[in-house]
Amino acid sequence: MLLDIQNLHLEFRTFDGVAKVLAGVDLQMQRGDVVGLVGETGCGKSMTALAIPNLIPMPPGVITEGRVLFDGEDVLAKSPAELQRFRARHLGMIFQDPTTNLNPVFSIREQLVDSVLYQRMDQQTVPGRWRGWMPSARQIRSDAHRRAVELMSLVGIPDGERRIEDYPHQFSGGMRQRVLIAMALAGEPDLLIADEPTTALDVTIQAQILRLIDSLVKRLGLSVLIITHNLGVVAQTCQKVAVMYAGKVIETAPVRELFKNPRHPYTQGLLKALPTSHTRRGELEGIPGTIPNLTRPPEGCRFHPRCSHVMEVCRQVVPPGHRGDSDHITYCHLYGEER
Repeated sequence: MLLDIQNLHLEFRTFDGVAKVLAGVDLQMQRGDVVGLVGETGCGKSMTALAIPNLIPMPPGVITEGRVLFDGEDVLAKSPAELQRFRARHLGMIFQDPTTNLNPVFSIREQLVDSVLYQRMDQQTVPGRWRGWMPSARQIRSDAHRRAVELMSLVGIPDGERRIEDYPHQFSGGMRQRVLIAMALAGEPDLLIADEPTTALDVTIQAQILRLIDSLVKRLGLSVLIITHNLGVVAQTCQKVAVMYAGKVIETAPVRELFKNPRHPYTQGLLKALPTSHTRRGELEGIPGTIPNLTRPPEGCRFHPRCSHVMEVCRQVVPPGHRGDSDHITYCHLYGEER
């Protein structure tokens, strides 16, 4: 098991009260998995991703319960120095807006080379070490520059030796996103976390970035966690999918199984609201009601105020996971003994 998030609870102290942002998240990934984490805005997808490298801002955030196991080690129990080494060696993150995640006053070379140097800062063997000889700082930076050009080629940026001297404003949105992907790959990570990697891009460039991620998975053997609200991205890219609602994973399944046989009422509602080539005007069905206020979340199942299948037990008891065929797990009382 590469990643095992167990019963993760996260709270934020706000002026309106304590917001229970994550309420017992469970998520597992094996090596080589490409998993989509799906849900509407504000459901806790990005907070779950930030909890993996323990990047939750504390304060105001507080992890009150749960564990994040990576290769069997609890990330939340690591010291700051251990966390820094862990992030450099094992994780890469692609953020959703390259415009705000690339510094406009530094060239791509400065930013990408620094990423390579950071990822290598704690490696036991330095390239070029031989019989006690240590490379100079100039040699180390030269090696990092060479690696940065290789990464630009890997992510499909042509003429990397020349373009690495350019600044972010000289790149298109899709090319800036490719630079972010190159930075995430600098340390040859075990897990790549892509947080809405196509949101700020037009449809054509989105398809290019998704194909790039797919080719990197096949070429490098990466495990990838893709965070998105777009079920089309999941269908095109992922092998497995986890659906979140109001701070909790409510259904996990292989992608084809989920689209063929959605079990949770919320997942069924999402798919009914997804337009197809045969959808006529007025045929789409929305989910009634609104998402709950996380400072005062409903008792029991958080979806029960909007659910058409609500039972009395739903209002009182948090539903456990019920396993079906093909590793299909649903957190809903409809599939338990209560029904």
